[in-house]
Amino acid sequence: MPTQLDYETARQIAVDTLLEQDLEKCCTNAGLSLEPGPLGTKKVRIAYIGQTYTLTVQNDIFIFGETPGPLKISDEVLLLHYLITAAGLPVSGEWITFREVPSGSFYYESFVKRAIVPLLRCFGERPSLLSQVSETVGQVLDSPGDIALKVFGLPRVPVVLSLWKGDEEFPPEANVYLDKSISSYLSTEDIAYLSGAVVYKVLGISRQLGKKS
Repeated sequence: MPTQLDYETARQIAVDTLLEQDLEKCCTNAGLSLEPGPLGTKKVRIAYIGQTYTLTVQNDIFIFGETPGPLKISDEVLLLHYLITAAGLPVSGEWITFREVPSGSFYYESFVKRAIVPLLRCFGERPSLLSQVSETVGQVLDSPGDIALKVFGLPRVPVVLSLWKGDEEFPPEANVYLDKSISSYLSTEDIAYLSGAVVYKVLGISRQLGKKS
């Protein structure tokens, strides 16, 4: 489990890397725009799991705004990595599992605990709840699975949460699907982090729906 110091180091490395790159090109590849701001600043608005955050850049300082809420440093690192890694490839519409990303099989057990198990525990017995979540974030798909929710974790990174209904013979199942282009936008470690973040965002929305009902 990374420590706070690990994330602080990773953030500084990401900032240093971006300072050596053409930030405008990085934004274009990520499906974002670099906008002029006051006092010589530049701003990048990044959609992240249903909310939009503003990154302000001035010289060698990179600051995420407090609206719509403060980002955890781990999320900041993810968004900076997205800017660094984005290659500009179009979303293919072809779904793959985490096992199919580079070294995905090696990290799969950890990925299951991070993303698939929480998804199954929350929605396995009530998959229709995903339809209700889609009123807040994401889009319901007919496949893969009996019901699926597609959420854009980042502008060019869709994540699909899929569920299969159980019956008398088989228990419910769940999986997470990713666009085939995803490794052109995030490293395997960042893919795992984003997938977990999407799952927990959806779980949080489902809990709020439960309180209202």
